[in-house]
Amino acid sequence: MTDQTHCNSCEKKLSGNDLNSDGYGPGNILLCARCRKLSAGQKRRRGWLPIMQWEDGIEGLRLASTAPVPWANQNVVIIHITHSGMIQVSHTKTGKRRTLERAAPDDMLLVAWPGNRRQDIFIVNNRTAALGALA
Repeated sequence: MTDQTHCNSCEKKLSGNDLNSDGYGPGNILLCARCRKLSAGQKRRRGWLPIMQWEDGIEGLRLASTAPVPWANQNVVIIHITHSGMIQVSHTKTGKRRTLERAAPDDMLLVAWPGNRRQDIFIVNNRTAALGALA
């Protein structure tokens, strides 16, 4: 059992059924019923999954929710990659908010934050928290 309470794709609160073993989608990532259905349909049609896939331990990639990202800082950039391959970069607060609001569940969102000693890249895994920090 997990202490996770929200879908890894759309961030919707998970139901009791979702939290059971049938709540896991591809790669054993916890998803709500809607996102599992989307994932299965997308996989059959185009080979694209509507969730951000990552492996623990990849050097330089962490979840944005694990760090105090200064979202409003102009040096912090959101990188939005769509299924079709379009890439958009947002530097401003308005642009970042727009990107977080408009990104589809199957889009990849990364945030680049220049730290004191190196450039860090994070996977945006909680859009609601990021939007709250940009309010």
